[in-house]
Amino acid sequence: MSKFTSFYSFWATIFAFMVAISVTSVTLAAVQSADLAIIHGHDSLPEGERRFAAALARHVVRWYREVGLTAQLENDTALDDKLQGYKVAVLVYMSQPTAAQMTALRKFTTGGGRLIVCYSASTALADLMGVQISGYRRADPPGRWATMKFVATRPNGVPDEIVQSSPNLMVAEAVKGRSSVLAWWADRQGKLNEAAWLVSGTGFWMTHVLLADGDAEAKSRLLLALAASADPTLWAKATRTLLPLARCAGTYTSPAALGEAAAKLGNPARQQRVAAAVQAAIDWEGRAGAHLAKGAGREAWEAARMVQIRMREGYGLLQTARQGEIRAVWDHSGMGLYPGDWKRTCAMLKAAGITDLMVNVGGAAFAHYDSRVLPQSKIMIEQGDQLKACLAAARPHGIRVHAWLLCYSTERATAERLEIFREKGWLLTSEAGQALPWLDPSAVDVRNYLVRAVRELSTSYKPDGIHLDFVRYPDFSSSLGSAARPRFERHMKRKVKEWPADVKWGGPERMAFIGWRAAQVEQFVAEARLTVRSQAPGKLLTAAVYGKYPSCIDAVGQDWEAWLRSSLVDYVMPMNYTENIETFRQFVTEQTRDKNQAKRIIPGIGVTAAESRLNAVQTIDQIKVLREVGCPGFALFDLSTTLQQEILPILRLGATE
Repeated sequence: MSKFTSFYSFWATIFAFMVAISVTSVTLAAVQSADLAIIHGHDSLPEGERRFAAALARHVVRWYREVGLTAQLENDTALDDKLQGYKVAVLVYMSQPTAAQMTALRKFTTGGGRLIVCYSASTALADLMGVQISGYRRADPPGRWATMKFVATRPNGVPDEIVQSSPNLMVAEAVKGRSSVLAWWADRQGKLNEAAWLVSGTGFWMTHVLLADGDAEAKSRLLLALAASADPTLWAKATRTLLPLARCAGTYTSPAALGEAAAKLGNPARQQRVAAAVQAAIDWEGRAGAHLAKGAGREAWEAARMVQIRMREGYGLLQTARQGEIRAVWDHSGMGLYPGDWKRTCAMLKAAGITDLMVNVGGAAFAHYDSRVLPQSKIMIEQGDQLKACLAAARPHGIRVHAWLLCYSTERATAERLEIFREKGWLLTSEAGQALPWLDPSAVDVRNYLVRAVRELSTSYKPDGIHLDFVRYPDFSSSLGSAARPRFERHMKRKVKEWPADVKWGGPERMAFIGWRAAQVEQFVAEARLTVRSQAPGKLLTAAVYGKYPSCIDAVGQDWEAWLRSSLVDYVMPMNYTENIETFRQFVTEQTRDKNQAKRIIPGIGVTAAESRLNAVQTIDQIKVLREVGCPGFALFDLSTTLQQEILPILRLGATE
């Protein structure tokens, strides 16, 4: 080796070392700039559960963001490194931590760190947290775990209760001298049963996970309060982040700007109400600053939250209603907001100005109504006919009810039902021949089965409409199974030389195959239309569809513009689920480029969708966009306590008055 080479090698090594230190420092700084860590199961979980754990953890990150804290999201690999620098860590579905992970967690708590554990089956972790696991249990009867009721002696800021319907628990109990119950589960009648939360010197333990099924404000408040009980400085940090956001609403960047807009209102009574909300926001903003100056972090945060509440109230009051529009809500549960009490649900929706309810009462694998075509669900058997009860409660209020039918999806199918579908040859298959959990749109027997369900709903119940969902393929690759080839070849009246290569991207038969797939789906829609027209004249047929057109034709065989051109449906409801107002505007602008088509498009707004979570201001802004382009209405996803508590009351102040 030459002297030059040695010299170069020496300095190259030094440079690489310095770069490594720099990168490590930047990485640690980025991580430690967060206020707390959110760790979701990976090594501590079976592979099939990891995506679910990550999804749950993302909700926790969002809830912290909404109260003003930044959370660093990580999986549980190299756990010791990921806990460094934090005082609080939330463990989301770390079911069975490894020995190395337990060592890292013990080190963290010994060093003063505190854990918020959301569901674990680990006796070692339970021992660290001072609780005792009793075992896994399913909710029997359904609704056994419907609300978390917190005890009187609890950390500052923890709400009185949180509504959440948990289907199962890892039951845990307090250990005398080491832990105590922080909250009890209550059933739908309010009777207390198992522990929901426990508290010990090392943190907090939840017997389930926090679900994104509503009551979002209470869940975010709980998470902040638990973290701040371990690190009180988090109240002030959250306030400093929340306050600048709280004083904005829509395009108005301050209470004063909102007040100027109120002065232009032609309605004196409304003007006074907005002015009162604005003045209240100004007063609360002053209190927040005063509390911060005195070091009263929790009081400052509560004041900042009141600024946000009054600004949203003022923004809601600035809006105007549009008479005659469709204001729909999807109810994915199929049981209403208050299971067993459809009258209460419908009264609430009527008071909020809602005109239409899409109630999820059936699908290929279940029926929440007294069906002779679809397999009756446990809900139908144990809690009664949901569609019948919904119709009886909605009609006195003038709310239109649409029977929501999950078409090709096998959601809620039992293993036995999937096996029946497989034996009949009704399921799609992969290229390798593996059965997939999705009905095959090209199978005539499947089409006839679904049409019979449409006929049954139309004749036996006569709802105001039938609402089709999952009326598509799941994706492109799922349509390449062995059953598709002979059906496609019969359509083409010739053989495909290379299957599936010739129908994939770049293949000579791809465009013909794309058209054939779309035709299979369209044939069912056409037969559903004929059935509704013949069996229930004047009733509506609508469909929930992918918003990105025409890419949805290639992706899932859903040519919904063709359905509109052929009048196969009365309305489509593109699921334009996004938090970005400009993205939403792009979706709607493209969908309504034809003004005649615009009159038959009811955009879906993802208030509590997997892809988006909207506050009242964001929801109003999306409604304003679709009104500008001439859509006949909107549909809100999904009926939940979040929609009931945080969105509908603000809409009712003006947008749906």
